[in-house]
Amino acid sequence: MNTFDLPAPTTFEMSVTSKLFQPTRVGRMDLGHRIVLSPLTRLRANKDHVHGDLALEYYTQRASTPGTLLITEATAIHPHAGGLPHIPFIYTDEQIRAWRRVRSSTALRALFA
Repeated sequence: MNTFDLPAPTTFEMSVTSKLFQPTRVGRMDLGHRIVLSPLTRLRANKDHVHGDLALEYYTQRASTPGTLLITEATAIHPHAGGLPHIPFIYTDEQIRAWRRVRSSTALRALFA
């Protein structure tokens, strides 16, 4: 019998035995599992490069499991640093407030963003 003839593990067996779903420590963070949201640039900020309700909902949805690490998208820190329309920036008060809303939403779920 080769490995292709073996029955596929059940969902329960995978969650119990797979390291992917086991807690781990990264630096000072204790994560509930090893799945990480990698950085994405979604081009959904407004024309002033401010995140709105769509970004808040997006990150809040991905923050639904406690102990999750979210690496947020690339964020420009100066008006000359961003080369694309609708990428989020973080240098004006309005942009900073928008990112704080996202951070507050994910922090309520004991996540790291």
